Amino acid sequence: MLNLIFQTGKAKDKSKVCVDSRDFFSLHKKKEWFEDPFVRRIIREVDHAEVIRGFVLENDEGEAIPPEYLSTGAKTAICVYEFADMIFNATQMGDNAFKFVIELSRKRDITILVYRDLPYNGLRGISLYKDYEKAEYADADEFYELMDEWLKEIMND
Repeated sequence: MLNLIFQTGKAKDKSKVCVDSRDFFSLHKKKEWFEDPFVRRIIREVDHAEVIRGFVLENDEGEAIPPEYLSTGAKTAICVYEFADMIFNATQMGDNAFKFVIELSRKRDITILVYRDLPYNGLRGISLYKDYEKAEYADADEFYELMDEWLKEIMND
């Protein structure tokens, strides 16, 4: 299940909301994360980098880089994976990283903060909620109408 909130005030526990995952990632990262095949896949597919050992990564130009050089999207996807009880800002993710949130939401309940349109194709077939209530839509047109309506709430808040 994927629950979308469009305002931090809609979170059941506001202390669990992380608007900027970059600092959160840097403060909480652990070497053992980088041994996990799912985290390695995120790094490979989003940033075209490989884990060498621990905190040492190699980018697609063959240069050694630290985890802080990962994109915000990769960092956010890793945080969503590692901290199931937190609410991360999915607006900081491109669709290439967001696909991992969708994949995870097929296995467990996830709540994310959103300030942008989301890819309809990736969301088909998952249980989608908005503010902890089931979201009903019949097709892509209706989905994007809902997204527009939900995003307008941000401007009216």
